[in-house]
Amino acid sequence: MNILTFDIEEWYTYCSRSTEIDIKNSNRLEGYFDKLLEVLDQKKYTISFFVLGAIARSNPHVLHKIANAGHQIGCHSDTHQWLTNFSRAELFEDTNRAISSIEEIIGKKVVCYRAPAFSITEKNKWAFEVLHQFGIEYDCSIFPASRDFGGFPSILQDTPCIIEYNGIRIKEFPIGVSKVFGKKIAYSGGGYFRLLPYNKIKKIISSRDYNMTYFHLKDFDKEQSRTLNLRYFKNYYGINGSWNKFLNLLNDFEFVNIAEAVKEIKWDTVPVVRI
Repeated sequence: MNILTFDIEEWYTYCSRSTEIDIKNSNRLEGYFDKLLEVLDQKKYTISFFVLGAIARSNPHVLHKIANAGHQIGCHSDTHQWLTNFSRAELFEDTNRAISSIEEIIGKKVVCYRAPAFSITEKNKWAFEVLHQFGIEYDCSIFPASRDFGGFPSILQDTPCIIEYNGIRIKEFPIGVSKVFGKKIAYSGGGYFRLLPYNKIKKIISSRDYNMTYFHLKDFDKEQSRTLNLRYFKNYYGINGSWNKFLNLLNDFEFVNIAEAVKEIKWDTVPVVRI
């Protein structure tokens, strides 16, 4: 089972500023977005998009394009702030605003969620209670290893499971991880997808029965302005060839969206992870 997902957050990042270069970046991402939709249509794929509430309000046409093409839309928070920075009340407000904004545009109940930067951790696992309050049935926020902004290394399960916390249960699609040089990494999206040679990624995916991807349009935007800082290598390495690498992935593997995966899984047989 290979699941194809994109996190749509870049319009908010660029449009929250007003400089000319940001407007150009935003327009260029529109082109990447349309190109992505064309490729998915050619492959006859309907995939899962996690969208910010802020995008729904500022760029509703983006959600209309996704929905009109038959793709699934989930929630990626309201303004992409790490959940670890929120109190319970603040997360409630953020989730309420995000889901309400998305549902108003697409006219459907939002049942799937992914936290920004996988920021549901041991410290804020009560976030699952908040998601449950809003009718979230499927979550994709667990990164079962340590990472910069989140991660839940005490959860060892990196295949579909059921998260149980304080009596509530949510079906979980964690990020798959693989050991490279002794470190658990997420090979199927973000910086590591750009960093690793494609043959290595292909080998890892072929060896596993479950792979969850998490792509961003910005990871394909080789024309973007670049900021020289300590994260320069991680932010930009491999960006020039990342789109072709992504196309190779689509040609070499079959993909489903989360809604399709939910129907394929026998949920009474998956592990229950109590946190």
